[in-house]
Amino acid sequence: MNALRKMMAVLLMAVVPVLAFAQDKKIPQRLELAEVEVNDGEVELEVFNMPEDGQNHYYLSVGHLGFGDDIVQVNIDPLYELFIPLGDTVAESLEMMKKMQGLFKSPKGTYIEVPGCLALAFPNDQRETVKVTYRRPLVTRLLEFSVERNGYIRATHINKAEFNSLVSSVKFYKKLHKKEP
Repeated sequence: MNALRKMMAVLLMAVVPVLAFAQDKKIPQRLELAEVEVNDGEVELEVFNMPEDGQNHYYLSVGHLGFGDDIVQVNIDPLYELFIPLGDTVAESLEMMKKMQGLFKSPKGTYIEVPGCLALAFPNDQRETVKVTYRRPLVTRLLEFSVERNGYIRATHINKAEFNSLVSSVKFYKKLHKKEP
């Protein structure tokens, strides 16, 4: 009986590594280009590259979304992040971010619609429309990233200084990595 247990343990130890290497899909990697912490690290804005099959894919993560309506948003979902695809090169990414940054010069309430996905940890192929709206409550200038689902709005807000800081970080990254497309 004791010999049988030892033999099973040895067999199990031999089989587990083989099964672990038999996986086809690798865990995706988020290679960070730029990051800005908002509200004392409560929210992180991030631009990152997620290469797949030798092709770069750049994304903007605007963090976790609140749940509510146009007026009240409650942050109850700490897992899902909103990802916005920016392009396959740093130049395309910077162009898309400048397009969003241009909303700060527009009249309040101006918006653009971009594709995005609300996903757990990594972006996926399930795209939905994200509305990026310029808001100006009191003295603050904000970009609101929102997704409407079943009559409810899931949204997050980024102020002008934080978004400009993120754009500047991507510009600096582009200068440092001139050979990267």
